[in-house]
Amino acid sequence: MDIHTLHVEHTVLLAVYTMLTVVNARMHKGIHGIHWFSFYNGLLFVGALLVALRGTIPDFPSIVGGNMFVVAGYIALFVSLARFFGARLSQIYFQLALAAFALAAMLQYGWLHPDTDRRLLAYSIVLLAQQLHIALLTARKERRHTHAAASMAVMLGALAAINLLRICTLILHGAPQNYLSVRGSLVWMVLANTSLQCGAIVSYVWMTASLLRGDLALQASTDHLTGLLNRRAMDRAAEQVLAATTHARPSSAIVIDLNDFKRINDSFGHNCGDVVLAAVARALELGLRHSDFIGRMGGDEFVALLPTTSLADAQEIAANLDQAIRSIKIPAGQTEINVSASFGCAQTAGSGYDWGHLLIECDKRLYAAKKARALDNTGLQAKVDSLRGQPI
Repeated sequence: MDIHTLHVEHTVLLAVYTMLTVVNARMHKGIHGIHWFSFYNGLLFVGALLVALRGTIPDFPSIVGGNMFVVAGYIALFVSLARFFGARLSQIYFQLALAAFALAAMLQYGWLHPDTDRRLLAYSIVLLAQQLHIALLTARKERRHTHAAASMAVMLGALAAINLLRICTLILHGAPQNYLSVRGSLVWMVLANTSLQCGAIVSYVWMTASLLRGDLALQASTDHLTGLLNRRAMDRAAEQVLAATTHARPSSAIVIDLNDFKRINDSFGHNCGDVVLAAVARALELGLRHSDFIGRMGGDEFVALLPTTSLADAQEIAANLDQAIRSIKIPAGQTEINVSASFGCAQTAGSGYDWGHLLIECDKRLYAAKKARALDNTGLQAKVDSLRGQPI
């Protein structure tokens, strides 16, 4: 099979790939960069079409236009993956510099002073640099879908390797006189290039599916208002933590209950109450260690699970959390809402300790703290009442 026939087949496949990626983009509009991946396939399709039409259309659009559409396609792929991974786009200047070099080379050796050897060599060098650059970005920025991102990096790395092989072939043997009727190694390179671009599309679809599965799992395990773990996720975390707990290395838990939260809702509205809950959640997250777990158990009650932490250390952490919550000031019209909480701490009694029993122990201490606070407030109010009416 000659290389021209392969270019035609490559063009047809790219047309199919482009339609598939457009459908995928419409189905998953919320994924960052997904439309740029459709642009990548569309630009490669146009480039391949112009190359396949060589001999039936003028050389300028076929050679210069065809090659530059492919180069522009890899710029779109860079933007797509950079946005997908949340990376900065500052490195796009490297891609743009490569595109400028490619344009100068195509104009010089494809139109003004035609030279197939130099044109193919410059084109291969640009594609090698583009693909290797994007492969390195993907390898560095992969997130929670490791295998999917790794497969994309491998596909791009293999595409770069093909261009490296083509560079070596051009340096050793030069370009054929009639490129579109050539057979041999260059034909196999086009065939491999088509296969790898198909693999890159499969990898991208895999990445989007992996991201969506991760988002669904995150939604199932987090509280929608605060972003903390929900009760079910805390139960799963506790099961793992307490299974590894021993007498020598106990774990602890802290139950946190906001004081007078109903008064806040009644006085300022439930929207304001939601703001308070979110602010408390952030304060709790910042006040805990990376190894700790924090969740919202419902209403205005939170619980922290502290692996390999003694009761004394847990009480110290609770004191720090108390200060963090008291420092919260929520503006509400002409006034300001002050927040406080009561805490109940308990530690495991040994290995195989039950999470439900640990929470019961925390609740006992929480109720004791609530009762002590109520008595303090009652005593303070009585003192204020006794002072009323006395001469100053």
